[in-house]
Amino acid sequence: MNLIEEIENCNVNKNQLIVYFIGQSGYVLIIKDSIIYIDPYLTDYIDNSAGLNEKYMCRNYPPPIDPELIIKCDAIICTHAHVDHMDPWTLSRIKSDFQLYTSIGAFEKSEIKISRSRLTFLYPGVTYNLASFKLTPYQAAHYELTDEKGRPDCLSIHIQWQDKSLFFWGDGIRYDRQYDLLSSVKFDYFFAPINGRDAKREKMGIIGNIKEWELAELCSKLSINHIVPNHYDMFKNNTGSVPLFQKEVNRRCNNQSVLILDCGDKIES
Repeated sequence: MNLIEEIENCNVNKNQLIVYFIGQSGYVLIIKDSIIYIDPYLTDYIDNSAGLNEKYMCRNYPPPIDPELIIKCDAIICTHAHVDHMDPWTLSRIKSDFQLYTSIGAFEKSEIKISRSRLTFLYPGVTYNLASFKLTPYQAAHYELTDEKGRPDCLSIHIQWQDKSLFFWGDGIRYDRQYDLLSSVKFDYFFAPINGRDAKREKMGIIGNIKEWELAELCSKLSINHIVPNHYDMFKNNTGSVPLFQKEVNRRCNNQSVLILDCGDKIES
């Protein structure tokens, strides 16, 4: 059974949540009556000559799912407009009438064409109902907190379902007030990038993320059952070190659980 068949034929009970990792910062959330995709990058749009044609950003492995084969997709959440999170080819090739959840700024920057009735614009601090999920967006700094119009540009998403609490960072670096926003929340799973940033990548136009030690330091101050690092596996020119991240976490909190997922792996909760 291939991955999309496994996802769409997943047998879950009414109190079960399953999360599949589909590469980079992409995930699929499955409950009994809903399937939600987060930041799916399931094509080669970035390096394809008919897409961005950025050959230095070739995928390390092929897409785990052909988006044209996706039948069950109730909603897609995109944290921001970067195409490894909001891929126009992925979204246009999925045939279901999914609802797209994203910020208005991200949508306006993207090439996505979708009817207004299928759009839900997310604003920080507002809680949204998506099936039996509750979504609360937070601002993310990538590198700025707002776009040229003063609107939140990049979001992180806190998802609550029954007694489960999950945080999907997407992209970003630390910023003032972030700890204050997150410190009162208890997270079961905290999904965050570790690919970092440096001058070499910035000269290539690659906007970086939080570094391994920075994420470890922040997480050591928060209430998190399991940290799940991401955004290090897909592009050789924009990666991070899992062993270094684990070392930094252990140095600050040696009883902290870190879960390492390969593309196609799942968490059952």
